[in-house]
Amino acid sequence: MVKRFLFLIAIAILLAPAFVFGAYERAVRVTATEVVDALNNFILVQDYDERYLIHHKTGCGSVKEGDPLTLVIRGELDGNQETLYKGDYASCTVDQAELITGTLVVTIVSASDTSTSVSDNGKPYRIYYSERCKGIKNMNGREVYLRKYGGSELRAGDKFFLPGAGEMCSITYVQSEIFEPSDTQPIPANIDVKRPTTPTHLRAIPTTSAVYLYWDAATDNVGIDHYVISASLYHRDDPVAQDPAVKPQEMPDTIRTQSNRPSMRIDFLEPDELYFFRVIAVDSSGNESSYWSEEATAFTKSSIAQISLENPVLRLFQAQETASSFLFRWNNLSGYKYSVALEVDNERVFADSNWTQTYIQIAKKPERKGKKLELIVRALNYRGITQTAIAKFSF
Repeated sequence: MVKRFLFLIAIAILLAPAFVFGAYERAVRVTATEVVDALNNFILVQDYDERYLIHHKTGCGSVKEGDPLTLVIRGELDGNQETLYKGDYASCTVDQAELITGTLVVTIVSASDTSTSVSDNGKPYRIYYSERCKGIKNMNGREVYLRKYGGSELRAGDKFFLPGAGEMCSITYVQSEIFEPSDTQPIPANIDVKRPTTPTHLRAIPTTSAVYLYWDAATDNVGIDHYVISASLYHRDDPVAQDPAVKPQEMPDTIRTQSNRPSMRIDFLEPDELYFFRVIAVDSSGNESSYWSEEATAFTKSSIAQISLENPVLRLFQAQETASSFLFRWNNLSGYKYSVALEVDNERVFADSNWTQTYIQIAKKPERKGKKLELIVRALNYRGITQTAIAKFSF
């Protein structure tokens, strides 16, 4: 009874008028109108006259068609960590949300699997799409959800949802008239409309004076000309393909590489800042990847502690700081075992030995705030030689 009473209070607070939360947060009742991809937790919800395709993480269980749900929305419903409630207790995080403006009927997929014929409210088009959307070849005769970004005409930059692809797929080129598909039928003469693939496995390695970025190269039918890197002090959603007028090269805080090498050293960043990096490929025809790569982060103050007792040298890096933790890394010394100790005001609060891993995450516990912290890493090899590195920090 007490639990039920507390839950009713929680729901009352959740559904309180907007002035309780301020303009930033609101709770709305929605209905799951369709389970679009049950395996990957994609559902369609109705909010008044608008439909949203959302992806939720685990915690809400299985959402079925017709289920009443509650969405706690922060600002706009855009997948910026909104919360979804199902029933009395189940809650989960929404990490993707896309306004749906209509549907496309897939009519004919070309054998080359780079384009398909579709019908938009009875009007025929041929669309070209990115590599990650190849699963559309299994959608003949079926509808896919569509997001247009302006006007009634279908155009490059609009997106459609393909079950199993994980996100919305980008339309890279549109022909307003239908034609018979053929493996040999070319894209219009002198036009390269095929976008390069998205770079993958982006890594950001900080030092005291620079950040080194490495990634797996993109591929393209003509060839990669260069890459564009976004170096931002804040996380931002992927703007590519949402608005065809947005060009990554023209966005603020971007850097163009001078070649098509999949690496770059970035200097002149602000010290003591957490940076968010992404990279996109541009081919020799000016086509850009449909999406930025996944983000990589680096904290520009590395706080390297280095003691040269004997080669090799153990180097300890403060690789990342977030609102809730510090992440430390150190280089792997072959043939060594590691012991790790955390001291607060000279009192040891954590120790472990015989580690083979080369990183540790330290939580920003309230009792540690404002105190002097020391992370001590020692490496010992079979000959009894010890290497030690110490990082001093606080928050």
